[in-house]
Amino acid sequence: MPLGLQFFADPLAGLTEFRRVLRPGGVAAVCVIATPDRAPMWGHPADVICRFAPQHRETLYLSFSLSDPERLESLCNNAGLHDVRVERVRREDTVGSFDEYWSPIEAGIGSIAKVYFTLAETDRRSVRDEVRASLSRYELSDGKLRMGIEMLIGSGRA
Repeated sequence: MPLGLQFFADPLAGLTEFRRVLRPGGVAAVCVIATPDRAPMWGHPADVICRFAPQHRETLYLSFSLSDPERLESLCNNAGLHDVRVERVRREDTVGSFDEYWSPIEAGIGSIAKVYFTLAETDRRSVRDEVRASLSRYELSDGKLRMGIEMLIGSGRA
């Protein structure tokens, strides 16, 4: 079950291709990230960076572009899938520390990081500090971060 349909230039074309290569009765399933508030590990940085670089809003929120269950269901149906289901799934994970969480961004990994590095150094420091403060509510007594993420799982049969 791929995570990333939201990054396809044409999600319907992608789902249609998934459907095309399935054997009769085969199942296609996709996973997409829910809304920014239900995915704080990506939502908080996107929110903060967007205030510094509003011209990059579309890029920053692309991860959440298929967060509407009705839209995902419609895409699956329009791709020719049958018995379509969309369900919300929530998972939690723990990261060793804020620095460990932030390291992929500092390494330039992902679209959030790409926009982050367009900012001046002082703005990057401000973003990091603000994200750290906003994620402090997820910090455990040992300094680890425990955050949940909600995803939508869309599936259907050929």
